[in-house]
Parts: sequence; structure tokens; C-alpha cells
Amino acid sequence: MKKSWFLQDNLTTEEADELVARYRENNVRTEKSLDTDLIHWTVSAFLPESGKSPRQSKRWQHRCWGDV
Repeated sequence: MKKSWFLQDNLTTEEADELVARYRENNVRTEKSLDTDLIHWTVSAFLPESGKSPRQSKRWQHRCWGDV
């Protein structure tokens, strides 16, 4: 399975630390780096990619609305 880096930016220190801890619990390779504004953090996680797009939710679709 192909993997690539997923970035989450503009995180506070607490948010970044919690996110890194959660990823590491699942054995995901992560990196935490300081943003250019020197206030926020960016967390990078090496995650698997899916070849399929996510399924569309059927929750908001109804016959009377036609093909949505």
C-alpha cells in the first residue's frame, strides 16, 4: 500500500503533543515542526493512501430530492 505524508498545521503545543501521542499509539511515523510564525506547530504523519475515494453519505439523500 502506498503511503504519503499528511500535514496538519496551525496547532497549539498541547494539540500537537496530543496528536503525536495518538499517532504513536498506532505506530504511525510522525514529525513535529515549528511553523514559520514561530507560534504554531505542524504535525506530519506518514499514513497509507487509499485507491478509492470516500463513500458518499446517504444520510442526506432522499428519493423526493431526485438524484443528488
